Amino acid sequence: MHVAKSSLADYWIPTPKKLGEFDAQGMRIVKQRQYVAVDDDHMVQVVLDVESGLFRATLASELDPSGPLMKPDSEGRFWGPLDSDFSTVTDSISVQTAQLFRRMGRSVAQFSDATVARLLAVSGVDEVVLRDVLINDRPAPFLLEDTIRRFELDQKIQAQGRGAAPERFTRFKELEDAFEANCDEHTLRMRRVFPNLPKTAALAIWRNMSAAERLHMHNQPGMPQRVAKEALVALRDIRLARAREGIYLEAVSNLDSDRLVLHMLGNLANWPRQIAFEIRQGAGDGPVLSTSGDARSPFRHILIREDDGYVIQSSDAQIPEGSKDLYSAIWLVLLPGHRRLLGVTEGGGAALQQLIRALPLPSHHAVNELLGLPTLPVTADPAIARYGQTGHLRGGGDDNLLSPNSVVERVRNLYPHLPDEEVTAFITERLKSDSSDVLFRLETELATLREELAVWTAEGTLPHTPTAQPEGAPTPAGQRQAREQFSTKLQAIWQRKSVSKWDEGDDHFSHYVDFSGELPRLSSRFEYVTELILTANEPIARIGAFLDSFPNLQSLGVFGIKTEEFPSGIFQMRQLSDLALDGCSLTLSEATVEGLSRIETLTRLNLANNPLTVTPHVGYMAGLTGLMLSNANLTSVPSGIDRLTKLGVVALHDNNISDVGYELLEIPDTQDLFIGLLNNPLSAASRQRIGQYLENSSMDRKVEIHTEDVVLQSDSDSESSESGFSTGSESD
Repeated sequence: MHVAKSSLADYWIPTPKKLGEFDAQGMRIVKQRQYVAVDDDHMVQVVLDVESGLFRATLASELDPSGPLMKPDSEGRFWGPLDSDFSTVTDSISVQTAQLFRRMGRSVAQFSDATVARLLAVSGVDEVVLRDVLINDRPAPFLLEDTIRRFELDQKIQAQGRGAAPERFTRFKELEDAFEANCDEHTLRMRRVFPNLPKTAALAIWRNMSAAERLHMHNQPGMPQRVAKEALVALRDIRLARAREGIYLEAVSNLDSDRLVLHMLGNLANWPRQIAFEIRQGAGDGPVLSTSGDARSPFRHILIREDDGYVIQSSDAQIPEGSKDLYSAIWLVLLPGHRRLLGVTEGGGAALQQLIRALPLPSHHAVNELLGLPTLPVTADPAIARYGQTGHLRGGGDDNLLSPNSVVERVRNLYPHLPDEEVTAFITERLKSDSSDVLFRLETELATLREELAVWTAEGTLPHTPTAQPEGAPTPAGQRQAREQFSTKLQAIWQRKSVSKWDEGDDHFSHYVDFSGELPRLSSRFEYVTELILTANEPIARIGAFLDSFPNLQSLGVFGIKTEEFPSGIFQMRQLSDLALDGCSLTLSEATVEGLSRIETLTRLNLANNPLTVTPHVGYMAGLTGLMLSNANLTSVPSGIDRLTKLGVVALHDNNISDVGYELLEIPDTQDLFIGLLNNPLSAASRQRIGQYLENSSMDRKVEIHTEDVVLQSDSDSESSESGFSTGSESD
């Protein structure tokens, strides 16, 4: 039981000048004892009170501390007594927060009330999350742990008295890099896929894995898809937290935080609305990094970002040259009247910074939109849904999924390349019944596409062992770059869809595939794409289920990409007329041959340079004009070939055909048709039948059949003619 004395002054100790400065929390440890500052000249020894999780004043001679509970002031500089023990958890910090901090091995007494509120706001942890964590005995949100650690690191650097901003930034980065480098093997495994994944997030993801997923991580390349999605969500949430923390930390420089500051300026009371800012990279005409205000305003200022500071582009001689922090740059361009209205006539950028820090942080969703990050779609996966609260790993179940932007803005975000008249047509034709539902569905589809492509890009970047690496496969860095380019192109084709003729396909997609592994399996359907061409020089990629997303193709060409089995998605392409699967390691079965024979819309079929083994039936393809089956490991001529009256080319060279059968020789000799049979082990009987067919043909014969015999005969005839000798008899 604690018996508090009448006054905190009974515990005061004069502060020795040789002890040095207190840290940013007003606390100092001397000979394993903790002291807090109560004013400029006095300090008090404190010990942690186990019951409350706060610090209690004590005397060095006491075994049982008898002083009052202590808390820091709003600035965290001096400490004072609480009015009562009960006020600790009701007026200052909530019961849930104090309990959670104790579970994390910390105490809310380490921080001022304002700092605790900032920690919760930055990490996105609210009362609902706190209650959920405590009631269900869940781990502390990793974002809160990470945020507390970084706030402490910032305070440590401030306490060390680091000088100018660049030095503080450098020191913070050094300490942060050292922390991230000291990680376990599980984190290293995940970083092979996501190189920038912070250690706290990796540890949380590992804790959340099932035994099967951990086994996969140990024994298989890549990462389970559910785990990869969690990592993507964690990376997105960490970026949002980093943007928010930059409002408060002194030793970090973050462009996302500066973007957030520009946004928050408009929330200040008496902020001059006519002022506009542009942040540009490197030069006055460099890339625009962020904007605020009306770009047409006469009070438009350009701030050029150089390293971690800003240079003001101005001809005003009164504005000093050189790099400044963002707040100082903004303060300098404000007119005296504007500064007076804001109450920052003195203090420079620091005064403006305090105004921003006093504002509430924008919501998680608002920061997400400000940074232009896609909203990850809601997932029904219970393994992810149970971590659906803010601050935990979650599958995108954010608040306010519906965008507050206008209908026109939302359409432009979906399709940035559409001209104004097509935007109007889209709104008029597609959104006339239920604009909210249609736009939400399209926004969700685009967000899902982005997420699936991001997961696929990450899955393919694990380094392979030399024995497992396909010959010609790119390095992990090259693999990531190649997949990112492919993903960007796919997203661009989604956002280029025509809306003036929405039901008519009028687009094509072609790409040189220079990455290994399976092409992405996508939920989106590119129904407006009518032509798809994929080419690779080395057979290191696999088609997978990629073609399922293109149901309305009229022309499909896949060259050098492994399909192995006949892609089932092709059977859904009701308008397909030109099909080429060349050099794809394709084999056919009796079932796939039957399915292929029913694609009656084909006019050209190219399955060359594949170990087909089973010969396709083509009799139902009445419009077929070209059939390329060379080097396909065939032993017979395709059946039904005699029914194809429009057929002009049949390439069957470099196969194992010994018997040409009878259907081939039943084709009318007046049909304009070329048949290539070179490099086949034709039997003597087959060669004889071909010879008889050609000899007995009419004067109007247009059929040409190339075999070794025919080519040799043609060459012999040509040589005889050129030499002046004739092989036939001449009449007198």
